[in-house]
Amino acid sequence: MATDVRNVVEKLDESLLAALPEGGKVVSVTPSGMSNYCNTFRIEVTMPDGSTQVFFEKEASGKEGLELMESAWTSENTTYEFIPEHVPRPVKKGSYKSRPDRHFFLAEFIEMIEDDIPRPESYMTAIAALHSRSMGKSPDGKFGFPVNTRFGNLEQDNSWTGTWEEYWTRQMKDFLQREDAAHDGERHAELERLRPLFFDKVLPRYLRPLESDGRSVTPCLIHADLWPGNVKYQTDGETVCVYDACAMWGHNEVDLGVFRNPRYPLGKPYLKEYWKHVPISEPEEDVDSRNTLYMLRTQILLSTLYPHDPKLREIVVSNMKLLVDKVEAEEAAQSNSQTDTYQAHL
Repeated sequence: MATDVRNVVEKLDESLLAALPEGGKVVSVTPSGMSNYCNTFRIEVTMPDGSTQVFFEKEASGKEGLELMESAWTSENTTYEFIPEHVPRPVKKGSYKSRPDRHFFLAEFIEMIEDDIPRPESYMTAIAALHSRSMGKSPDGKFGFPVNTRFGNLEQDNSWTGTWEEYWTRQMKDFLQREDAAHDGERHAELERLRPLFFDKVLPRYLRPLESDGRSVTPCLIHADLWPGNVKYQTDGETVCVYDACAMWGHNEVDLGVFRNPRYPLGKPYLKEYWKHVPISEPEEDVDSRNTLYMLRTQILLSTLYPHDPKLREIVVSNMKLLVDKVEAEEAAQSNSQTDTYQAHL
């Protein structure tokens, strides 16, 4: 157990000290980063040999706090298993002895370069490694995750499912219901028109072919929140640090949706770099539409987290309409072709 030698009234809790290195002395605890859903700290510990070790702590209270820490612990541990060179080593999760309703997650602290988005080569090498190394290692070959994870504070239902179409359809239904609830049921005529078409036409059109005609989706571990705030250079300016996963076992292309999002300065160079390492899923001709489909997940969740910003909802509607229009145009073209063929045989 470490000891807290700071000249402060409120020392670190005994459960947290027990997770720190034996014989270490806590000399500094400072806020680290920003979060709307939990407190985060940088903990500096000096060791008997004079060296220093630094740790990162998240803490939150109540049932939601417990679930947030469980999500962080399980996501980071599983991600670390496959790309330990890119993920801060998880150390411990637990509850404070002095306040059993307060829960924590502890990991090693990695120094990173702020405000510098990694180049495509660095960014996508880590993501491709995560997907490639974990491909086919999902429990029982299913889609899901052992615990429900969190995007911000939004719970993600990760119940195990046998097919990718079933899993993604269930998640989209859940997310859109919550998006509606976050807006207090405020009517949006175009979204109401598009929603049934999205489920009846778009999802079957772009997900079912992945698992038809002898094709299949092999689950891999996906991070599911790869915006630039969660991928930063380590101090060497070459190796990236990847953190704050809301992990699940799913189709690897889900992680590429964020790179299409105009909210972030990423785009095609990052996608092209990824495809150098991991092949595009068949049917390859649908990859661009699938990328838009997977981008919608993040956009729906952002509209749920920030309902006061109407632009976020309009972005959801715009991209949903784009996909619906594309599928309906295909259907119309096929119908016209069949009519022409029929008339040619008259």
